[in-house]
Amino acid sequence: MTEKFYFPLCLRVSAAQAFKSFIEHDRRLLITISQAMLINMKSTIINSVLTVLLVLSFASHAGLYKGLDAEGNVVYSDKPFDNAEIMTPPPISVVDALKIKPKPVAEEETEEKETKYTRFSISSPKNDQTIWNESQLVVTTKLTPALNTTLGHTTWLIMDGKALIKKSQSTSLLIGRADRGTHTIQVQIRDKKGKILKRTKSITVYIKNTVVPRPSPR
Repeated sequence: MTEKFYFPLCLRVSAAQAFKSFIEHDRRLLITISQAMLINMKSTIINSVLTVLLVLSFASHAGLYKGLDAEGNVVYSDKPFDNAEIMTPPPISVVDALKIKPKPVAEEETEEKETKYTRFSISSPKNDQTIWNESQLVVTTKLTPALNTTLGHTTWLIMDGKALIKKSQSTSLLIGRADRGTHTIQVQIRDKKGKILKRTKSITVYIKNTVVPRPSPR
């Protein structure tokens, strides 16, 4: 059984003519539907929705009538005709749009990466070195990469297990005059919380000072 649309005066017209009549009847509605059709022409779901909207538009604007012609074909018209009955459009099923979660945006790193020191050693004095009468003893180190003071890294000099110099931003550390005897020296790099990031090997030095005898009293 074929279906045909009837318009004013119950003239049987083709689907293209019916659609053209609908364009003239409601231009604003046509623009909205045309835009949707151009965007989603290949979508079966959208095409189905547009069909329902078209039927509802006829019903809401001028009424929609359904009946049979002389040949027994089902016909529709916006005007009443013999043996026609008012067609009540089915309710529209509203389906929520598919929610697509946005892709998470990678957070920019706000903190600088922690510096990894690869080499750290005491270059002066040498291990097992004997130091005579040194009033300005300086411990010099070699560090790769350079000390990152931006992140709050500092150098600490440890002599005989005790922190002699704390929170220095230099890799050359002045001890001054050291007491006579055997001493162990180590230099550490610490972060601003005091955590040790890198340390040198401990060295041993021997401090000797010449003693000038005092003249005996006369």
